[in-house]
Formats: sequence, C-alpha cells, structure tokens
Amino acid sequence: MRALMHARPPDRFDPWKFAVNGGTLAGEWPVATLARFAELLHEPVGSVRWRLAGERDADGRKLVHVWLDAEPRLSCQRCLGPVTLAVQVDALLAPIAAESQAPQLPAQYEPLLAGDEGVSIAELLEDELILALPLVAMHEDERECAAGGYALPPTAGPAPVADGKPNPFAALSTLLKNPKDA
Repeated sequence: MRALMHARPPDRFDPWKFAVNGGTLAGEWPVATLARFAELLHEPVGSVRWRLAGERDADGRKLVHVWLDAEPRLSCQRCLGPVTLAVQVDALLAPIAAESQAPQLPAQYEPLLAGDEGVSIAELLEDELILALPLVAMHEDERECAAGGYALPPTAGPAPVADGKPNPFAALSTLLKNPKDA
C-alpha cells in the first residue's frame, strides 16, 4: 500500500485503479480554494483535512473511503453572525460508470459517478463537504448568539387583544381544533 501526502491533491484519479491498488491520498486544503464550498460560508477561513483510501469489500466491489474533517465558519440563522461548527465525513463511495447503476448498490455505499476521464478530487471533496453541512446553522449556546434570548416564551392561549379590537386571527383557532370536537 502506498501513501501519498499532498498539500493539494492531483486534479483527477481513476477510482477503480485506486481501489485495486489500495491507494491512499491525504492532505490539507485551505477552505478558500474550494470555491463551491466557500461560497456557502460566512467566511472561507481555515482548512479541510482529508484522506482517500482505495479498498475492496468482501464481494470484491471497488470502493473509495473518504474521510474529511473541517470547522467551517457558517452564518448563524438566528443572528446572521459567524458560527464555527465541526464537520466530519466518513463515507464509502462505490464507483459507477452510469447513474443507472446507482440503485444496484448496497445501501451502505454512496455512488461515485466516474467517467473515462476519472474523478476530480476537488469536486469529490467539495460534494462531500456540502452534503455534510447542517441544513440550518445556529449557535448552540444562547450566550454566543448575538440575537440573544432567542427562545420563544410558552403561550398560554390566544394572542391578547389590543385596544379592544378583536384578534383578526381568532378564527384560525377553530381550524386547529380536532374535527371530532366540532
């Protein structure tokens, strides 16, 4: 087995040969160099540590094992300020030549579409990082969030009526009642 350490990996690789040879590539990339990933962030700072390993499963299926570790600075959806979250990926990818082969893969493998020209390592790493991002990034601790006090108070009933005017949304409460009670 050969291990190669790269600050920046080669542009492309053949995943089938990589798996057969038991190849390993590893390195660290600045987040700012991953354009598609960086545009989703609050600030493209830090780096992504990565490792790819070629493997075969018990059935002889060729695989690419991907490990990624990053701490991207995302935008908190409560305060819109920066929040740093840990993102880790540990995925087994099975190379396929056509999308029609994806349903035939066992559930534990993700398909890796690879043409005659091989697979772009940058695109592969970016795709896995993007998939690993949370749908909604938020500060876990209220004290860290600039929005502060974001927890909603419990409601004890319909909204209070101001100035003696009826609540225009009061009729909606009848829609929320159980149909068996009506």
